[in-house]
Amino acid sequence: MKRIKRFQTHRIVYFIFLAIVILEIIGASFSAGFAVTSEQRDAALSNIFLGFLAVILFSVPWLLESRFKLNIPNYLEIIILFFLFGAIVLGNIHSLLVTVKGYDKFLHIVSGTLISIIGYEIIHSYNLSKSLDVRLSPGLLSIFAFCFSITLLVLWEFYEFSIDTIAFNLNNDTLRNMQRYQWINESLIYPQPYGLMDTMLDLIVGSIGALIVSLIGWRIVTHQQIKENKGVEVK
Repeated sequence: MKRIKRFQTHRIVYFIFLAIVILEIIGASFSAGFAVTSEQRDAALSNIFLGFLAVILFSVPWLLESRFKLNIPNYLEIIILFFLFGAIVLGNIHSLLVTVKGYDKFLHIVSGTLISIIGYEIIHSYNLSKSLDVRLSPGLLSIFAFCFSITLLVLWEFYEFSIDTIAFNLNNDTLRNMQRYQWINESLIYPQPYGLMDTMLDLIVGSIGALIVSLIGWRIVTHQQIKENKGVEVK
């Protein structure tokens, strides 16, 4: 019964977010069709693209489970759905990344944490399939999870840099500003241009989230292995 309830909770969250995104796509389609200026049309088309991207990404956990027979924890699937909704729908479509101060950094902390959890789940599941004498140590598990998270955070910054560069060269009237290079740095602490400061702070806060998860995971796995070893000794 508990398993059914957890499954239903995950599916309910999925279908609620999916319905909201479909309504966003319909609204953006009307906006594109009745746009008065090129800026309005470009914004609407961008929101349509982001809406379809959200639909695809929402479905990735389910596709992975059904296609590759993976067992993704339900709590992790729900967290992923909330993160994607917050990043794509609230952050980009409704521009909270621009209008709400600190929202971007909050998402990067969550992304670093979430990616590290995913990395830990992957390698820990693999580790449990091995015998005790050939399993990776908790320290190596933590290092893998941390490095896995950092790698994906860096790849995301590559993506932001590429989009800004491509948009700049294609059309100067509809520039992208994902790395905030167009903003002026008014900070009295950081002397770098705003784009560089934004990129580095994104990586730093994401790394902090990944580090916290790695340390907690190291402590939990260490405790589990101690209990397993005691059980083996008793037998």
